[in-house]
Amino acid sequence: MPQLAPDEPLSPELVLVLAPELRAQVLARLGAPVWPVPRPYLREAPTPVGEPFARALGEVVAARLARLGLIFLLATMAVLAMSLVAHILR
Repeated sequence: MPQLAPDEPLSPELVLVLAPELRAQVLARLGAPVWPVPRPYLREAPTPVGEPFARALGEVVAARLARLGLIFLLATMAVLAMSLVAHILR
């Protein structure tokens, strides 16, 4: 029966290709896994929304709505123009 040397370096890939007897020996020698200890999570107190942030958010939303309105208007005008041309050519 093959034996492993006590100082044999083992990688996960090597353990996978070992015979079942040797794999059992290696797993018995490894012991329980050691998991890293997570760092404590420090939660900061939430800060209230300030007036400058609310104003900036309102400006961004207003600008976005204006752009979407302009796109809608341009698309509607293009569809109406194509419809008029199709009606004239009919």
